[in-house]
Amino acid sequence: MKFTLALSIGLALAGSVFSAQNSTDARAKSEKTAKTSLSPKFRSLAEDTLDAVERLWGESGMSDEIFEPTKLEAERLVQKLRRAAASSNEKKVYDAVSTYFGQIQLCRVLATVNTATHQKCLQEEREARASALRVLGRETAQASSAK
Repeated sequence: MKFTLALSIGLALAGSVFSAQNSTDARAKSEKTAKTSLSPKFRSLAEDTLDAVERLWGESGMSDEIFEPTKLEAERLVQKLRRAAASSNEKKVYDAVSTYFGQIQLCRVLATVNTATHQKCLQEEREARASALRVLGRETAQASSAK
């Protein structure tokens, strides 16, 4: 349990470090170009990966018996997405989806620590989710369900 917690914290912090390095404005501009030039095979994998990550969204309170298998499936697809990303636009999609995945893990860990920190984390999680949806062109279809 302690190893899993330490591993989750490490992965989540790594994801949040990468997201902090990019400015929001630069990311929004690059996301608009990314959705137009993805190979069909990569787009399909990215959609499947985002769907797997979405199953974890907002569920930081679920039990380990439910969360861990779902997390492992999402992690497998994120790794596959990383290996499949060839162009710079595909790498931007990978960055957005993996940042979202890392933020979900971070918020799950922080849920047990501090309420104020957890609330800030949840806001960052929503932003990472919006970014991942936007980069794949799903922002308009799911904008109402995100609120």
